[in-house]
Amino acid sequence: MRGNNVLGLIFPNIYDDLIPELTARRTMGSVPFGGKYRLIDFQLSNMVNSGINNVGVITTNNFASLMDHVGSGKAWDLSKRRGGLTILPPFSQGNSKFNTPIENIYGVRGFINNSSEEYVLLSECNCVYNMDYHKMLTFHISSGADITMMYRNGKIPAQAETPMILSLGTDSRIEEMLIRPKTLEDDGTCNYAVGCVLMKRDLLLELVTDCISRNKLDYKRHMLQDNVRNYKFYGYEFCDYSAIICSMDDYFKANMSLMQPEIRAQLFNGSRPIYTKVRDDMPSKYGLGSSVENSLIAQGCVIEGEVNNCVISKGVYIGKGAKVSNCVIMQDTKIGENASLNYVICDKDVVVKDGRALMGYSSYPIYIAKASVV
Repeated sequence: MRGNNVLGLIFPNIYDDLIPELTARRTMGSVPFGGKYRLIDFQLSNMVNSGINNVGVITTNNFASLMDHVGSGKAWDLSKRRGGLTILPPFSQGNSKFNTPIENIYGVRGFINNSSEEYVLLSECNCVYNMDYHKMLTFHISSGADITMMYRNGKIPAQAETPMILSLGTDSRIEEMLIRPKTLEDDGTCNYAVGCVLMKRDLLLELVTDCISRNKLDYKRHMLQDNVRNYKFYGYEFCDYSAIICSMDDYFKANMSLMQPEIRAQLFNGSRPIYTKVRDDMPSKYGLGSSVENSLIAQGCVIEGEVNNCVISKGVYIGKGAKVSNCVIMQDTKIGENASLNYVICDKDVVVKDGRALMGYSSYPIYIAKASVV
């Protein structure tokens, strides 16, 4: 098996504060995306498709929605006697709640120690991409790297809190790391880390233990940046489509980008499918007077009105005469007759009454909170 020597660790809570509207009742990993998925689906699917079958999900808070979604891991073929999917909640060792990635890893060191895999892949949940991690592992081994970081070349997201910029040599070795630098290239492009790090298990435990003993708890600055000259860091470039969600604007644009066939082809690759929890719904029903253009419609919907350039999740009802454009509508939302929505993000179980008009802007969509009635 290709990736069975790699333990996967996923951090679904790290960037909850970037989109507080959507993470008030859930983790970043359980934020809905693309009509039928959650953000964690992409990380879990990437790992499973790469042969990684031992995955730990390190949670800190608000993880009821996440646990309901991933369950035993059956949807990703991770419901196994050995390995499989393990939810690692806070307070699992001692009485302390851990607030940083370093503390999180240290808190589940027993789980890491008990695993038999030689390597550990650390992955964050605010990134959407479809990738074969086996290629990254092959590069890591062949280059003789101690630590390999995935990166992209381009413009960093405008709302990124602590972007990590990498300076690489001709052999892809990382010579310097900068966090929130004030100067970039003239066109704003750079090599920036995407949120995926690969290293040996023993090295990870050594670095984390050292950081804890020195009370250095910043994952990027203390565990990575401070050690760039002490270990062989290499960069692995990812060139296909990826979306990094650092704000509501990023989230909205990432959903809207799915309307482009070339992006859907890269993200939903037939040879590396994205798996998710299955909900048994009937096929969507379209009324005689309905109109749908350039939209993604999940199953179980009833469409009686007009839909244009939207992502519509499962079980949504859109009444007669309603006009919905440039919107992200999450599951089981009901939009009344003759309502008008443009540039709106509706969370789950929202009710929009008949005749209501809601309008945002492309760079500032309106957000309607879960279970609201407007």
